[in-house]
Amino acid sequence: MIDRSFIGFEMEPFDTTLEKGQMELFAKALGEKHSIYSDEAVARAEGYPSIVALPTYLIRLGTRDDLTYGLFNELSIDLAKLLHGEQEFILERPLCAGETLRGVKKIVDIFDKKDGALEFVVTEILYHDENDRFAGSDRCTFVIRNRG
Repeated sequence: MIDRSFIGFEMEPFDTTLEKGQMELFAKALGEKHSIYSDEAVARAEGYPSIVALPTYLIRLGTRDDLTYGLFNELSIDLAKLLHGEQEFILERPLCAGETLRGVKKIVDIFDKKDGALEFVVTEILYHDENDRFAGSDRCTFVIRNRG
C-alpha cells in the first residue's frame, strides 16, 4: 500500500517556457487545423502576442522525467503495475509561446478500491505566470494494479 502520508507532498517548483516550435509540433500531432496554434501572424492578427497553446499542451510541460519518474520513485511504485487513469486540464486564460510558467506538482489524494487491488494517486500541477497569477492546472490520476 502506498503511504497515505504522501498526500500533500509537493515536489520542487520548476520553471518552463512555452516554446513555439514544440507548440507547433504538438498542434500538428493532434491534427489541429486552426492557425492560431501554428501561425504566429494569424495569432497576432487575432490579438495574441504569439501562437496559442492548445489546452492539453500542459501535459507536455508536466511529463518531464524528473517530475514523473521522480514521483514514482519517491512513492516506490512499480512502473510495470502503473496505468494512466484520467487527466484534466484547466486554463485560466490562453497561454502563448514565449511565456514562462512556474509549476508545482503536488499529490492531492491517494486511495484504494477493491480491497487494495487498485490504488490511485492523484497529482496536480498548478501553473502561475511571471506575475504570480494562476495560469492553469493539470490534474492526473494514476492507477496501480496490486494483484493480477
